[in-house]
Amino acid sequence: MAYGICRIQKLKAGSLGGSGRHTNRERYTPNADPTKENIRIIGEPDSINTPNLETIVREKIGNQTIRKNAVMAVEFLLTASPEYFRPDDPSRAGYYHQQRLKNFQKKACEWLINSYGDRIVRAELHLDESTPHIHAYMVPLDEKGKLNCRALLGGSRHRLSELQDSFAEAVAPLGLERGIKGSLAKHTRIQQYYSAINKAPEINLDTETMKQQVADRQRALKKSAVMEKTAAHLAQENQQLQLQLSQALAEVNKQKQSAANWQQKYQDLANTVRDFPLAEVAYQLGLEPDPKDKHKWHNTEHIINITGSKFYDWKALKGGGGAIDLVMHVNQYDFKQAVTWLNDRLGEGAMLEATRYYAKDVVLTQPVPQFTPPIVDAEKWQQVRNYLRTERKLPSSLVDALHEQGLIYADNKQNAVFLRRSLDGQTITGAFLRGTAGTDNTFKGLARGSKRSDGWFYFLRGGQSSDPVQRAVLVESAIDAMSIAVLERTDSRRTLYLSTDGAGHVPVDFLRALPAKSVIVAYDHDEAGLELAQKVMSVLPNSVAKVPNAKDWNEELKNYLNFEQQQQQRRQQQPRKQQHRGFSL
Repeated sequence: MAYGICRIQKLKAGSLGGSGRHTNRERYTPNADPTKENIRIIGEPDSINTPNLETIVREKIGNQTIRKNAVMAVEFLLTASPEYFRPDDPSRAGYYHQQRLKNFQKKACEWLINSYGDRIVRAELHLDESTPHIHAYMVPLDEKGKLNCRALLGGSRHRLSELQDSFAEAVAPLGLERGIKGSLAKHTRIQQYYSAINKAPEINLDTETMKQQVADRQRALKKSAVMEKTAAHLAQENQQLQLQLSQALAEVNKQKQSAANWQQKYQDLANTVRDFPLAEVAYQLGLEPDPKDKHKWHNTEHIINITGSKFYDWKALKGGGGAIDLVMHVNQYDFKQAVTWLNDRLGEGAMLEATRYYAKDVVLTQPVPQFTPPIVDAEKWQQVRNYLRTERKLPSSLVDALHEQGLIYADNKQNAVFLRRSLDGQTITGAFLRGTAGTDNTFKGLARGSKRSDGWFYFLRGGQSSDPVQRAVLVESAIDAMSIAVLERTDSRRTLYLSTDGAGHVPVDFLRALPAKSVIVAYDHDEAGLELAQKVMSVLPNSVAKVPNAKDWNEELKNYLNFEQQQQQRRQQQPRKQQHRGFSL
């Protein structure tokens, strides 16, 4: 007797990405045969521009508020018992009759489409495990387009029973029967279905069924051995992480102490920078002391009161601070003339002391010039956008997204402007410019006033906007950051892509706080890039290196896209029979 099987799993935000990677075989699956190819039967085939499952689901949901614990998708596992796919030998794992598989695929897909329509965003036929089965993903939108899983599937046993009735009716023409209706057996989730083969075989079974369970159990034992080995490795890795954490804490305390020592050193240095006594300067300037007031000096043009390093001219109604200011005021000198005069009249030591004081006073009283970003020229954006898309092969979706965030734009010279920011995103510290005008424009460099030692061009990809950063990828240029983000499009972890603009200055404290091996140092494949990577990795013990096969990541991206295009052309040149693998409905 062969049965139709329908299992469901409700997926929330935290489990959606993992389910997609498992179904798409983007992570190791012990019970899967890597030599067999699975078939995408609903949804766009995988390519460089195909978004991952989580992105597809979120695009289907659209711009609506999603509750924290909301069911974002429902995963269906549709299959039949082995007696259907291989009636001659049910225990022969991995084997199936082609026509029976084709018939099952057709009926299962018809049921999905008739039941849920365009809510089904992806379906995958798996042929690499013991028995063929279909993984399908449905976004539970109600009639008003709102995310509402309860409206479609409900939460009662009766609604799940109706679901089983519906699927059983759809596959009944294939000779498949429904399980016992009204049974006290509990509904089996997909994860439970996968783990069911760990149970001991029942003794009151026919020979063929026992053979099948023995075969499944052998596969489970093999998988269990792999998992035990993995667990041992993880335990060892955990010990190493604990050691690294203690070392990191010790290093943090060491850095704090070092910072405190330097702060005290600079304070001591500042305290030693005292201005040369102004009374001696006034005397050399030809001013006479007032016999009745030791703080007052005068001549025919000035009556100057001196208090410490400050002075005030009562005749000119003007004051100042320091020896250089006093010389400039009395003799009407500029800065250079005043410094030369001090060196001549009072010696080099007095001149240097006065100069240090003057410089310190400027630092304490004058505001630091703030970076002013290049002016936006909206009329030249289209040319810059075309350069990034056609010359650099960057997808328009990424270019437009960063442009809308204000991170990339065009200036009046048709340079691509990549803004550099502090990690909190609150302060713009500079900009990197890349020339795009003309056919051979090699201009690139920091915009005037940029602060090289602070701020970076960066953006975030993967995960949800509320997720913390789980990994960071460091590259040499903004275009490389965009390129490697495209190449890593299937990674759904929240990732910070950061360009150091070739300088090697990185946010060390932030990066050290990330998990082990989650900082990817991906500099250019040349001597300078390798040296820079070694320098950065020496201060980031939790980092790993990643080197492109080409010179840099943009060249790597272009090579990949050229290869994909060549493969596509070859597939188009093949006969139609070879072009469409799998089965059509």
